[in-house]
Amino acid sequence: MNKEIEYIGRKFKELSGDTFKKIKTPIGEENFNNPIFTKMDFSEISEKDLFIHIGQFLINPNEEHKNNLITFVEAFGLELIKSKASLDQSINFVYLTRCSIMDLLEQELRQNRISISSFFEVLRIIEYSYQLISKTLLNIYNEELLFIKLALDESKEDLKMTLRELADLERVLNEATIFAITDREDKILYANDNFCDLYKYTREELLGKKHDVYSSNFHPPSFFHEIWETIQGGEVWKGDILNQAKDGTQYWLDTTIVPFVDSNGERYKHISIQYDITEKRKTEETLRKTEKLAMIGQLAAGFAHEIRNPLTTIRGFVQLLSANEIEPNYASTILDEIDRINFIVSEFMVFAKPHQIYFSDCNIKSILTSVVKFIEPEAIMKNVKIKYHFPAEDVVIYGEKNQLQQVFLNIIKNSIEAMPTGGKIDIMIERTDQNISITIKDNGIGMESDQVKKLGEPFFTTKQDGNGLGLMVSYKIIQNHKGSVDVKSKSNNGTTFKITFKTQLNKDKTYSSNITENE
Repeated sequence: MNKEIEYIGRKFKELSGDTFKKIKTPIGEENFNNPIFTKMDFSEISEKDLFIHIGQFLINPNEEHKNNLITFVEAFGLELIKSKASLDQSINFVYLTRCSIMDLLEQELRQNRISISSFFEVLRIIEYSYQLISKTLLNIYNEELLFIKLALDESKEDLKMTLRELADLERVLNEATIFAITDREDKILYANDNFCDLYKYTREELLGKKHDVYSSNFHPPSFFHEIWETIQGGEVWKGDILNQAKDGTQYWLDTTIVPFVDSNGERYKHISIQYDITEKRKTEETLRKTEKLAMIGQLAAGFAHEIRNPLTTIRGFVQLLSANEIEPNYASTILDEIDRINFIVSEFMVFAKPHQIYFSDCNIKSILTSVVKFIEPEAIMKNVKIKYHFPAEDVVIYGEKNQLQQVFLNIIKNSIEAMPTGGKIDIMIERTDQNISITIKDNGIGMESDQVKKLGEPFFTTKQDGNGLGLMVSYKIIQNHKGSVDVKSKSNNGTTFKITFKTQLNKDKTYSSNITENE
């Protein structure tokens, strides 16, 4: 072993970062003292160990020391990558350590501590060592870059898949739901086509507006306060809301509100997903009424049975009295009243079970006229004036006369009772090619909207001494006649009942527009 080379190898081992950090390099002090490098303890971890391995390889350039040098550079390269040092920065570091070695060699040569031949031999080994170092670093960075490329490719595919899934989800939400996005101040950022179509607003009209723009004023403030508290807490709210479109149409909506929260748990926006359940709610309401009718039907059956038994007995004895000519006038009156009670019980039985009703041509004009004359004395007593507007010709529908008479009598009587201080009732018959409608309008105390909705339900009444069965029976009769009832009422503004039946086709008969009125 050349003693001079061994001497230089020992001198290399003694080098540290303090030596080369003083060297002026072409890239300047600023780049050399890179913040990334300052995170690492070069004098303890990198430079000193690197100089030791280079010195050892210089002293004894065998396979073992060569592998030790490569192993160290691989470990050190991974540390550089972990510290987020770029390849250029790492090569720069290697260049600076080489400058330190060359500076040492130059000093030793100037002081004649080594010969020219030893100098060139050391240069040869140093050059080979740094080729190994640079190649190892390049391999490590290439492997890292390949790994990053594969990871990026995989991430890119994952991103594409995620974007496709998001696009599919957006399409499903837009096509199948009533969907809107709202900011932290409850202002609408986005509304899909279904949302705009339901509420009858353009997207431009909705953007920037708050959700109370389509409030129906059905729910109390506490209802929305609860919703707001729920989503402010980052929780999902689910429930049914009654909203109102621009044209006044109201819709029941199955609503889910999902808040979006930031890293601090603060809500910064939320989405609402809605489904129109108006028809479902109507169906449920119909089912509830049907259940109530079934219940009252059982009651009606027992009630009618108990009344009919004594009526039959009474009627038999009255007939005997009539046959013996004992007070025949009274007997006739009693029989008429018993028959009337029996008829009413039969009508009440319509809720107990379906039974055969014999329909025939019924003159609505004639029926209403008789009802008005029958109830007019009671109306006069209560200072109520009844006015009617009937067509000059007969208006005929196919139905059951007594049942129709019962309906009109019930509604007109209710109108009279709704005007305790007197008033006016207007009755009108209108006919078109498709429909026959009977309108009964009063200027009485009227009703609230929630009361109107409950009309026809068993035992619901607005009268102090009412039982709610009159309108229930009337609604059932109209339903059996394939008709419909529309009620409009406002508190202290009167009530209007409009009963509509389908027009009978009669091509041979023509109708004039003359109107019959009473004063």
